[in-house]
Amino acid sequence: MGMAERPGLPAEEAPPVAPRPVARDALDPLPEDDRWQLVVAQGAPSRRRVEESWLCVADGRVGTRGSLEEDGPGTVAMVLVGGAYGPDQALVPLPSWVPVDLDGTFEPGRRVLDLRDGTLWRDVPAGGGTAGLRSTRFACLARPGLGVLVLEAAGLPRDESRGPTGRPTTEVVVHPARHPAGHPAGPPTGVLEVRRSEVRSPAGAPGSLRRMAAHRVGDVGQPARRQAEEDLGRAWQLGPRRLLGQQRRKWDGRWATADVEISGDGDLTRAVRFALFQLICAADDRGEAAVGPRGLTGEAYAGHVMWDADVFVLPFLAASHPPSARAMLEYRIRRLPAARRAARASGRNGARFPWESAADGNDVTPSTGIDETGREVPILSGPLEEHITADVAWAAWRLGAWGGDWGFLDGPGRALVVDTARYWASRIRLDARGRGHIDAVIGPDEYHEDVDDNAFTNNLAAWNLRRAAELVRRRPGRGEQEEACHWLEIAERLVTGFDDRTSLYEQFAGFHRLEPVTAASLGQVPFAGDLVLGRSRTGRSQLLKQADVLMLHHMVPEAVAPGSLVPNLDHYLPRTCHGSTLSPSVHAAVLARAGRIEEARRMLELAARIDLDDLTATTASGLHLANSGGIWQALVHGFAGLGVDGPDDSELTIDPRVPPDWGELRVRLRWHRTNLALRCTPSSVHVGTDRPLPVRVWGTRTVVEPPGRWLP
Repeated sequence: MGMAERPGLPAEEAPPVAPRPVARDALDPLPEDDRWQLVVAQGAPSRRRVEESWLCVADGRVGTRGSLEEDGPGTVAMVLVGGAYGPDQALVPLPSWVPVDLDGTFEPGRRVLDLRDGTLWRDVPAGGGTAGLRSTRFACLARPGLGVLVLEAAGLPRDESRGPTGRPTTEVVVHPARHPAGHPAGPPTGVLEVRRSEVRSPAGAPGSLRRMAAHRVGDVGQPARRQAEEDLGRAWQLGPRRLLGQQRRKWDGRWATADVEISGDGDLTRAVRFALFQLICAADDRGEAAVGPRGLTGEAYAGHVMWDADVFVLPFLAASHPPSARAMLEYRIRRLPAARRAARASGRNGARFPWESAADGNDVTPSTGIDETGREVPILSGPLEEHITADVAWAAWRLGAWGGDWGFLDGPGRALVVDTARYWASRIRLDARGRGHIDAVIGPDEYHEDVDDNAFTNNLAAWNLRRAAELVRRRPGRGEQEEACHWLEIAERLVTGFDDRTSLYEQFAGFHRLEPVTAASLGQVPFAGDLVLGRSRTGRSQLLKQADVLMLHHMVPEAVAPGSLVPNLDHYLPRTCHGSTLSPSVHAAVLARAGRIEEARRMLELAARIDLDDLTATTASGLHLANSGGIWQALVHGFAGLGVDGPDDSELTIDPRVPPDWGELRVRLRWHRTNLALRCTPSSVHVGTDRPLPVRVWGTRTVVEPPGRWLP
């Protein structure tokens, strides 16, 4: 990457910069491309922590926040390791391996996160009393847990270099943590870090630093230490250049089944790719992956696993890199015993998953919080936000159906669907008329607590019961066929909240009788409705944080009444203030499906700005991973119109809704072990495929042969 110009000077007035000697480990950036690079020029002290979230590099296992190498004022240098929780069940923030002891004063300079290969470049020109500096760092997607830093600066102290030729120094540090893989009778667990650095300060040239840090999660006993040192030694012998080559090949492979491009809007394309980059970085593809709401970019929500992971993150990974989605579900599978104990403790059958989960699968949702007046108030999500149980089943089904992997649904994923159905069957109350009810819950909206017959919860529970019965019909276990018949009967009896006269789903029992407040009457969305109206009045009003009924239409469109999307959009959208970062992307998806393209685009653009403009003033504590996943879903399921249909979900449907000035919406993904490359325009779609593919485009069935063709 070329030298950055000093802020405020036009190009022709920029001071000349003398060429620098090239250090042994100096790395070459890829050609500049605005659609693939997030550029922070000089930065701003007031948003330093926000920039650290933006510029985090991660490999699915370890994330290193984008702090400056000299770790100056306002920075919080931090490393986060997926699933590494402390005794308090919070993700453990570890000291960063990046900081370097530098002599001299440095500006932040120009920093560039290249989304193509996961590299972070920094360039600080010398002059005006500041020293010059160049650095490159990356987290090795090809070797998860390994971080690489190459730095060139005049301020590297000679006393660290052990002479002008330099000698590597190695440090071994154990960070205690309660990792899910640990067992009381097994070896000690935590995070093992092995770091190796080498400084060279040749006479008459800037000094150069090469540093690598290998993080091993889980077993930190002596054999593990030896293995970690050997792994680091092999990487050290390869050197930064060859490791960067491996990095680029790995990222090329991931983008080949993940990229989304809007040919007529470069800024939106960059924002979308930034979101997808974060999703790729968030989940390991081996063992189990505990993915928190901010991924590996920050410690908000203590890194607890919530429905954000199952409903928003997993669909992208299931369609781009199924091993990572499988690792996310492995996290749930290994915590089924805890979910079964939770169900028994509540007097129910089956499995009840916790709203917030950490190392052992027990519910770690905080019991109290502070409201807008500074008072301590109870947090009821743990005991009442039970839709998480059906969300886990939905995620399992999503991986199996989208990948065409019935082996997973008939095998290790089966219990996630069947045991959750058993919970709902025992949770549903039948009244004197034989109708089913689910009392005392909280839906995704969260402004309305302790309500009965929440439309989202009831309908998703019914979906869960029917899907479990489908699995039992495919491969019945002992006594399960009779049980499956009961599930289907209970699902039919369950109150849905649907009124066939108006085609509206009532958000929960009694919602239509609440104060009819609209969001527009209170301000411009998005805003936090409970801060505007106050917690108590918001709960007595129809103001919504996010619309549960529209979330239902988004997640299980096959399970709602035909023709009900538009009436419910018209009813609930004006009442929604989008106080949750999960809301805009979901509304973009359903608006696009309804053909309301301009409204959908405005919602998508709002979602794309949430972190890049720090709209909620919370990006400093990490990027909103569910919003990133929602952006992908809005584009793929809303604007590109992808869905599944047919026996065993074997048919891909494509019904694009593309704004005229976008040119083409290009989407790459995997479906049923097939690589797809779609090019959607307002009037046609090109389906590229590497194997024969049955599809239904705008309602017309056809089979596309490789390499693909335009339809209709």
